[in-house]
Amino acid sequence: MRKKLLSFLLFFISISGFSQQRILSENAFISVLTADTGNELYSLFGHTAIRVSDPINGIDVVYNYGTFDFRTPNFYLKFIKGDLQYFVSTSTYEGFVEEYLYEQRGVYEQKLNLTQAQRQQLYDSLNGVLSSESRFYTYKFVDRNCTTMVLEQVEHAIKNKMSLQINDFGKTNRSILYGYLHNHFYENLGINIMFGLKTDRDLYNLYLPLQFMESIKITKNNVTNQPLTNVTTTINPKNNSEMPFSFWNSFYAYLLIILLIALVNKKAVYLTWLVISALLGVFLFWIGSYSLHEELSLNYNIMLFNPLFLVLVFFVLKKNTKWTLLTAYACASILLVYLLLLLNKVQLLMFLPFIGLNGLVLWRVIKKTKFQISNFK
Repeated sequence: MRKKLLSFLLFFISISGFSQQRILSENAFISVLTADTGNELYSLFGHTAIRVSDPINGIDVVYNYGTFDFRTPNFYLKFIKGDLQYFVSTSTYEGFVEEYLYEQRGVYEQKLNLTQAQRQQLYDSLNGVLSSESRFYTYKFVDRNCTTMVLEQVEHAIKNKMSLQINDFGKTNRSILYGYLHNHFYENLGINIMFGLKTDRDLYNLYLPLQFMESIKITKNNVTNQPLTNVTTTINPKNNSEMPFSFWNSFYAYLLIILLIALVNKKAVYLTWLVISALLGVFLFWIGSYSLHEELSLNYNIMLFNPLFLVLVFFVLKKNTKWTLLTAYACASILLVYLLLLLNKVQLLMFLPFIGLNGLVLWRVIKKTKFQISNFK
């Protein structure tokens, strides 16, 4: 979840190539570093890295799996499609901490209770990844990111799966993400529009830094049958305050905008709204089909932002009352199914204004069309 340039990686690869054959001393330790959440979009969910420190051998390096290169050809298309290559890079421990100190974000360290053999194996594995093509991986929001990649390394070393018995256990991924987006209404709205059915699954893996940190506290090292860590140390206290409340970035401003659109009972206005909604639905269908991000597929929000609205607008403009009525009833039926689908979803309240507005517009179209038919008779 952190961004560095490829040159930064290449510089440290040369260093790691030298240290790859080194044997860690008995004073060495390996720890997981967790950066707390921030207020910028890229930092909303935190960050995970892994540290190897050996003062006897002068080693103190942080391995970061959240790196990507902005200079990648077709960067944004690759990111949307889901085949953008992230990679592991390294930095000094001081450099890692300094970055988050500047951002006033918390940094927490958990020294792992590993045997000497486990520490050496994990250190060799990290360097082996760093100096091979396996340093590259395809980023997936839930399944492969800076947290899951470190987690896999730790699980391999301790010969055990990280415990899922954390506070988020039993919650859906969508409801978990809600907790990270307080006072970030439009970011939350955008995520919930874009993310599809997979996000409604209950938690099945650890993919967020704070989840991983919590799991480390309750997981055992199967080799030693001891707790994986004894203590969580605060390196940087979290001093960045929560995003202050902003009326314009809130449910209330969004509701006001929807109400203003609803109050304007003009044909041009509600037909324009139908076109905008339909085009958004077309986009959701395209992105769900094009992207390899499974979170974007099977997006039932297409029933809310219904591409069929374009057909409805076409019949309205053509003054084809029969097909206008049939299409409007079809859209209203789909909207009702969508509402029923959302009844047990955490985002119901957020989407009710959209549902209400679309329902009102469809009712106006139906009412006006019936009036036209009755006058024609």
